[in-house]
Amino acid sequence: MTSRVPPTVRAMLPAGLFTALHTVTAALGPWSEIAGTGVAMVWPAAGVAALWLLLRPGRVLDPVLLVATGAAVHVLVGGFPLPAALGLAVVELGQALLVVAVRHRLATPRAGAGPLLADARDLVALLVAAGVGAAGGALAGSVVLDLAGTPWSPGGALVWQARSATAVLVVVALGLRVRQLLRQRRAPLPPGLLTFRVPRRWRLAELALAVVASVLGNLTVFWWMPGYPVAFPLFALTAWVALRFDTGLTALRTVAVSTVAVLMTAAGHGPFAAIPDPVAQAGIVQAYVALGAALGLALALNRDERLVLVDRLREAVEYSEERHRQVRVLADATRSVLMADDPRHAVCAAVREAVGADGAYLMEPDGEGRLVSTAVVGLDLPPLRFPADPALSLTARIFADGLPRFVTDAAAEPGVHQQFVGDLGVVSAAWQPAAISGGRVVAVIAVMWRTPVEAFCDTTRGVLTVLGGEAARAIERGNLLEQLARAADRDQLTGLANRRRWDELSVVEVSRAQRHAAPLTFLLLDLDHFKVFNDTRGHQAGDVLLQEFAAAASGCLREGDLIARWGGEEFAVALPDCPASEALVVAQRIIAAVPGGQTATVGVAQWVPGETVGEALGRADAALYEGKHAGRARAVLAGQPLPV
Repeated sequence: MTSRVPPTVRAMLPAGLFTALHTVTAALGPWSEIAGTGVAMVWPAAGVAALWLLLRPGRVLDPVLLVATGAAVHVLVGGFPLPAALGLAVVELGQALLVVAVRHRLATPRAGAGPLLADARDLVALLVAAGVGAAGGALAGSVVLDLAGTPWSPGGALVWQARSATAVLVVVALGLRVRQLLRQRRAPLPPGLLTFRVPRRWRLAELALAVVASVLGNLTVFWWMPGYPVAFPLFALTAWVALRFDTGLTALRTVAVSTVAVLMTAAGHGPFAAIPDPVAQAGIVQAYVALGAALGLALALNRDERLVLVDRLREAVEYSEERHRQVRVLADATRSVLMADDPRHAVCAAVREAVGADGAYLMEPDGEGRLVSTAVVGLDLPPLRFPADPALSLTARIFADGLPRFVTDAAAEPGVHQQFVGDLGVVSAAWQPAAISGGRVVAVIAVMWRTPVEAFCDTTRGVLTVLGGEAARAIERGNLLEQLARAADRDQLTGLANRRRWDELSVVEVSRAQRHAAPLTFLLLDLDHFKVFNDTRGHQAGDVLLQEFAAAASGCLREGDLIARWGGEEFAVALPDCPASEALVVAQRIIAAVPGGQTATVGVAQWVPGETVGEALGRADAALYEGKHAGRARAVLAGQPLPV
C-alpha cells in the first residue's frame, strides 16, 4: 500500500533538504582552509544559500535556518566564538539576499515560470549578481572578522569574493538547470525554452567520448604534468561539451571539473600548486573555475537559443504549410459543395480532410423531435437517431445553443453515447453547429478522432466555422431546391401530386401495364355538394375539407398507388396491378373515409390495352356523372369499350 506524506511534512521537506545541503557545504569551507592563512579555498555554501533563497522566496523560516546552520558550522568546525559565528552567518545571508535581488532585477521576467537559466540575459544577470553579492559579502565579512579580532588581509578579501562568486555561479547554474528538468517532467515548459533531450546512439557515443577526454585531460594536467601551466587549454573540452550538448550537462561537467581542480590544487598537484603564495593560489584556482564555468555556460546557452530559434522557424514553416493545406482544402470544399449532387457528403469529406479526423457525420432535425444523420464519411455507422432534448444528448445541446465544442476525452463527456464511443474507438471529438444568417442552426457537424487530440488551434477552429457556414448554406440551398421541385409537381393545398405530375406518372403506369400485361384501373373522385359546402361554411372550411379528404384518401391506398388533385374538388387515382373488381372495393373504402360528414362519388374505369390515359379517364368521368345522377355517394364502374 502506498503511503501518503502529510501536507505539513511535504511542505517542510524542501526546507529540510536545503538545511542539510547547506550544513554539509558550509562544513567544506573550513576543511579547505589554506594552512597558516585562515583563508578557505572554496565556499560552496554561498552558492547553496543563494539557490535556497532564489527557489523559495518569501519564506520567513528559511533565512532563520540558513543563519542557524551557518553559525553552528562556524562554531563547531571553524572554531569561531558565537558572536563572530553569528556575524559571519548574517553576512552570508545578506550576500545571498543581494544575489537574489540583483539577479531578479536583471534576469528575463517570465510570469509563472520562476527563476530559470535559459538565455544570455539570464547568464549575465547571474554573473553580475554573483559578483555584486560576493563583493558585498567580502567587505562585510572583513569587517566582522576585524571586530572579532581575527586577522584578515586584502588578499583574503579577494579570495572571499572569488570563491563566493564562483560558488554562486556554479551551484546556482546547476540548480536552475535541474529545476528546469524536474519542471519539464511535470508540465510543458513555457515558450522559448529548450526541452532537455536525452542523447541517443551517436550523440550518446560522442558524450561518452567527451567524458573520457575530460577525465584524461584533467589527469594529464593535474597529475602527470604537474609542473606545466597548461590547465587553460582544457577549456577546449569545455567548449566541445557546451557546443554539442545540453546546458545542464555542461553545468554538471563544470561542477566535476571544478571539483577536480580544487582538490588537486589543495593536495599539491597541478599547475596552480606551483604558485608559492597560498592566497594567490586560491584566487587563481577560483578564477580558473569561474572562467571555465562562464565560458561553458555562455556557449551552451547560445547553442540553446539557436536551437530554440531553429525550432520556432521549423514550427512556423509547419504552421504555414498546414494553413496552406487547410486553405486549399477549404477552397476545394467550397467548390465541391457548390457543385456536388450531395453537398452534405461533400461537407463531411472536407471537414475530415481539413482537420485530419478519422471521420465526420452530419446531424439534422427530422421534423419529428429527433436529430438524424444525413451524411457519414470515414465511419462505419448505421443511421443515427438522437433525441432533440438538450438534457439527453450533447448533439442536441449544441443544436440548441449554437456553440461549438471540442473534447479531448469523449468518453468522459456528459451527453455522449458511451456505446457509440466504445464501438468506434473514438477518443477525441468536436461538434460544429452549421448556422445560417441570423444564427439559426440547421445542422451539427460531428468530427471524430481515434487518437487523442490535446487542443484546437485558432486556424482549425476558423476552418470548422467556415465549413459549418458552407454546410448551412448547402443545406438551405438543397432544401430550397427540394421545395421548388416539390412545388413544381405538388398541389400546394393538399400536398398531393398536381395535374402536371399526374400527366407524367399516369403515362408511366400505362407503359408499365402494357409491358407486363398487368391490370391498371383509374378512379375519378368528386366531393358531393362541395360548392354548397363552400358557400355555407366559407372557403377556409372548404380548404380544410380538401386537405382532410386528401389525407384520408391517401390512407386508403397502397404504397405504389398514385393519387393527384385533378382540379377543384376532383381527384384522380391510378391503381397498378389492380382489376376493376378490387378497385371498386378501394373506391368504397375511400367513400367511407370522407371526413366532415360529407360524401363523394367515384367513377371507376379499368384500362384496356391500346387505350390512352385520357380515354380511360373519359370513361371514368362518364361513370362519375352517372353516379351523380343516380343519387351520389357511390362508386360506378364504367363499361368496357370495344377492343381497339
